[in-house]
Amino acid sequence: MTERLLEVEGVSKAFDGVMAIENISFALDASETLGIVGESGSGKTTLARCILRAIDPDIGTVRFRGKDGWHPLHAMTDSELIPLRQEMQMVFQDPFSSLNPRMTVQEILEEPLIIHKIGTRASRREAVLDILDRVQMESDSLTRYPHAFSGGQRQRIGIARALILRPKLVVCDEAVSALDVSVQAQIINLLEDLQKELGLTYLFVAHDLSVVRHICDRILVMHRGRVVESGPVEEVFTNPREDYTRLLLSAIPSPDPDVPLQPLDRQVLGL
Repeated sequence: MTERLLEVEGVSKAFDGVMAIENISFALDASETLGIVGESGSGKTTLARCILRAIDPDIGTVRFRGKDGWHPLHAMTDSELIPLRQEMQMVFQDPFSSLNPRMTVQEILEEPLIIHKIGTRASRREAVLDILDRVQMESDSLTRYPHAFSGGQRQRIGIARALILRPKLVVCDEAVSALDVSVQAQIINLLEDLQKELGLTYLFVAHDLSVVRHICDRILVMHRGRVVESGPVEEVFTNPREDYTRLLLSAIPSPDPDVPLQPLDRQVLGL
C-alpha cells in the first residue's frame, strides 16, 4: 500500500489584498511525481513556497509525514521547522543565481550538512563525493567555483545540494526551464534515475507541458490562483475537461516541423 506523504487542504494566500492562490487542496503519495502547471502568474510558485513554508499561507492546512510521523507545517514555528528542512528540499529555476559564486562546489554541498550539524569533516566529504557521483559530476569539480560550469552542470550541483540531506520530498520549481532543450532532457532523465535510487517524491512546478507529460504521474492545472483540473497525467492530456487545459495543450508544438502550431483562441474560449 502506498504511503501518503503530503496533504494540502484549503490553502490560500493573498498579497496586498490580491489573491495569489485560493482554496488549493490535494494529496501526494510517497515516490509519486505531481506536476503543477499553468501560465506565469497562475500561482504555481506561491503554492510551492506555501507548502515548504518559505512563505506563510493565510489559511488552510499543510500536513507532512516526516520520519517521526505527521507534522502540521502550516502551524509550526521556524525553530520547529528546522529539523524538517532536512526532509523537504527545493531545486530552483535559475542554476546561475541559486549558487553562491564565492563558494567552491565542496563548500556549497557541505554547507547543508554543517548547518544541520550532520557528521564529521571526513564523513561530510564522503557524503559530498557520493552525491556528486550520483548527479554524474567528476570529483575534480570540488575545488572549482560555479562560474566554471555550464548551466546544466550548475543545475546538477543544485540538485546535489538539495539531495545531500537525503530528503523525502523535493520541490522542483521550474527546474529545467532555464536550460537548453537537449540539456533539459538530460536533467529530466537524471531526476527520474535519482527518484528510483533514493525513493524521492517530487512536486514538479512547470509551464512546459511536454516536460510534465514525460516525468509526472499526476497533474494539477492552475489558472488565476485556482486548480481548474487535476488527474492522472495521460488522462488530462488525452481527455481534458476544461477549456483552459485545452488552451494550454493546444500551445504545445509538434515534434514534426511540418505540423503548424494552432493554439486555441483565448477570447473564443472566454478566457
